[in-house]
Amino acid sequence: MGQILDTVKSSANARLRSLIGSGARRKLQRKAELWRLLADYLEKTRSTGCSYSDYWELYQAVRARKPREILECGTGTSTLVMAFALCENEREGCPGRITSMEELDEYYRMARGLLPVSLQPYVELVHSPTVEDCYSLFRGVRYRDVPSRPYDFVFVDGPKPTAPSDGMTTFDYDFLHVLKHSDHEVYGLVDKRVSTCYVLQKVLGVDKVRYDSLLHLGFVGPCTRRDLKTIGTPPSSSFTGATRVFGNAELRMRLVPHAETPDR
Repeated sequence: MGQILDTVKSSANARLRSLIGSGARRKLQRKAELWRLLADYLEKTRSTGCSYSDYWELYQAVRARKPREILECGTGTSTLVMAFALCENEREGCPGRITSMEELDEYYRMARGLLPVSLQPYVELVHSPTVEDCYSLFRGVRYRDVPSRPYDFVFVDGPKPTAPSDGMTTFDYDFLHVLKHSDHEVYGLVDKRVSTCYVLQKVLGVDKVRYDSLLHLGFVGPCTRRDLKTIGTPPSSSFTGATRVFGNAELRMRLVPHAETPDR
């Protein structure tokens, strides 16, 4: 019975996602110039890219938030969508810039060749290897050569969350790397990276990180470095749930506020 219910639920979710995707596509098509550029880019790119619902959520976020400095983790079609939104923002007196990071030379070169000339002034493409970094108990992967800028919006769709040292799957550390140095509010969007959303929920709290299982998107913020939490001292006080006298006690982790995170 449980397997049948899971199958029915999965099928219903797939239908809902399809409806959401179709609706997002129609909304994008109503933006005639954006749709023309997007369709042309999708025809030429070899990247798997995001979904139409991702593109629409990104477009809406950039238009609504009016970010001045965007950090994009993973270059691709999303770069075009955000750059187009920045172009519209600039016409309204709110200029902005995208710093788009890419680890793979193939995709970096492809993005340089495909980005429309009209949108290139809004984007700086940066080719960078990845390195490991850690916060409290959590080990992640981030781009090494991210320019130091006051980012106020971060889109996470890269890099591969695989640790260079041992090949183990981790999470994307870039949002935390930005947040550690930020006294102003930062927002984020995380695409299909559940491990990243899990860690961000633990470190920032579920009130700051919402994961939408239908869209496969994580919505983060607003938050500053004062929202970061960490393991308490002594560490054993940060774990709860060990209440069983006999047998296996399940441990749960509780993080505490840590406003002054030391720089690495």
